[in-house]
This record gives sequence, C-alpha cells and structure tokens, in this order.
Amino acid sequence: MRSPLVARIGRLDSEIIPSEQQMPSIKTFSVFGDRVDIFVDSATSHGLSSTLVQHVNPGGGPPPHSHINEDETFVALDSGFELLVNGTWAPLVVGEAAFAPRGSIHTFRNAGKTTARLLVVVTPGGFENYLQEIGPLSPAMDLGKIIEISKRYGVTFHL
Repeated sequence: MRSPLVARIGRLDSEIIPSEQQMPSIKTFSVFGDRVDIFVDSATSHGLSSTLVQHVNPGGGPPPHSHINEDETFVALDSGFELLVNGTWAPLVVGEAAFAPRGSIHTFRNAGKTTARLLVVVTPGGFENYLQEIGPLSPAMDLGKIIEISKRYGVTFHL
C-alpha cells in the first residue's frame, strides 16, 4: 500500500550502486555525529537541488520532522534503513527510492548494525546550508538553538 506521505518511486539495481570510494564529494561535515557528503550543492544547481549522502550510524536518523520548503527523495545505498510512514516504520531496501513531499511528517533510521549510506536529493537546493548550520550543535545541549535555526529554514520537529 502506498502512503500519501512517502511514496516508493522505484528501485535501482544494487549492482550499479557505487562504493564509498567511487563517490567523491565536494564538501563533507558532520551532523549530530553522522557524516554528510555533499555532491551537488545549491550553488552548483543554481538553487534547483542539493544531492547528499548521509552516513548514518546504527540507530541514527533525525526525529520525525516536516519541511515547508523542500521535497526529499531517499535512496538506500546500503541495507538497514527504515522510513517512518503514517506512524509506521517500513523498510527501505538497497536501491529503493522513496519520495517525501514538503509538508509530510517523515523520518528515517538505520536499523542495521553498521553505518549505512542514504542518498538524499532535496528540491529546491539550500538544505545543505541548514544541515551545516546545525551540524556542530548537540541536541542534548543546544536544543533551543537547533529549534530556532530549524524555524528559520521552515523545518518543524514532531516529537
């Protein structure tokens, strides 16, 4: 059954998914302990999109959230990912793509035992600036600042 919030849009052949060594990024930083590699930033795409890979530690992933400005497409490059869809966790298998339209409450997590990669395409571009701004902050120590920055970028957490 397809969700109106997150639609599964297709699947890549797992044979063509590049290894980490085959994917050179233009910028790398950390967000809450997870590495983020930027491959296409908003400057390169003239504001149209951002493409990044998140290296998500076991158990990691953002809290449920929504965006007023961005749509996101997720592609699992490694196994272990689950998406929160209509309050239920559903697996996202390697090579499978899922679309989360702006306004939808969604999240992902790495339910596996090793760090796993998730390709994220965000439209329009600029979301990488938000991630870089909140990256150095600690949710335990800086939650108020994270929420303030998030509001500026149109991101709302649904805790």
